[in-house]
Amino acid sequence: MNQIKIYDVAGAAGVSLATVSRVLNHPEKVKPATREKIEKIIRELGYKPNLNAKGLASSKSTTVAVVVPELTRSSIAEIVNGIADCATRRGYLLRLFVAGRNNYDNPEEQLKAEKELWGTVVASSVDGVLYINDEFTEEHEKLLEDVPMPVVLTNTPCSNPNIPQVSIDYYRAAYGVTKEMIDRGNKKIWMIKTIRNYAMNNLKVDGYLQAMKEANLEPRIIEVSGLTERNEVSFKELLQKEHPDVAIVVRDSMAVSFINVARLLHIHIPDELQVIGFQNTRYAELARPKLTSVNTPIYEMGEKAMDLLTSLMECEEDEEVTNIKQFINYNVIERDSIK
Repeated sequence: MNQIKIYDVAGAAGVSLATVSRVLNHPEKVKPATREKIEKIIRELGYKPNLNAKGLASSKSTTVAVVVPELTRSSIAEIVNGIADCATRRGYLLRLFVAGRNNYDNPEEQLKAEKELWGTVVASSVDGVLYINDEFTEEHEKLLEDVPMPVVLTNTPCSNPNIPQVSIDYYRAAYGVTKEMIDRGNKKIWMIKTIRNYAMNNLKVDGYLQAMKEANLEPRIIEVSGLTERNEVSFKELLQKEHPDVAIVVRDSMAVSFINVARLLHIHIPDELQVIGFQNTRYAELARPKLTSVNTPIYEMGEKAMDLLTSLMECEEDEEVTNIKQFINYNVIERDSIK
């Protein structure tokens, strides 16, 4: 027989783990009706609190899950660094869960694997989750409906006003950088994105299209794989035929790959081709020429997300956390890849 855990109690009661924890540790802080309901479920299920569950009400042993799609991207590593530093200051421990991209070409299988992962996350009895997923869809949103603890989307755009989120306004960022390049006299501007349906990239495309529409310019969206080895083949085939005045690329790593292929084909940057990336990762500084990039402060994003999650986990039963949708400021770091 499986041992009853605190998340079973929370799920049966329809409350957060933090609420169950307060009943166990500080019952005076919980409304009598809610406390009685939870205590009844505890008796019915035969739940026996352990040290980890007892510790959920204090910051000394509370654990937070960080769910990421993969660890190879520098942007994700930097977000996790921000989360970890803030968690340390707050006295929380982290558990890392990697969804993986083993089914890169099969989204249905990938979603199935992520459903199984969420079962593992919930079973781990963490008190909150920071969720990083740039492929966030309505199906992923449905997955969160059954999660009995607070979840904060981190650098993961979502239109649902009831789901906590810390991100930047990717629409506004792409619109602004596109308009700036138009104002500088460029007309042939491309947007290079991944074939995969990433929520943040869709917002970047929408911002780019709006700026091009306002200027009565013909937009062109190039879709390529998110994998470097595939990108280079596509970029070579493309650039052997033509190139734009400006290429706005949804990721720094892809932008650097684009630059490398252009240089191999003797296309001079920035005189003949200007390139702009997103996120301002270490790739931007390592590129030659150095890459102009939209600077999204992802370390700060991790910190802010952890702060918001802490507020959600520690709020009292009759309290409500406001401002659950937070946008972080950004700017453009100009380097040698534009005129």
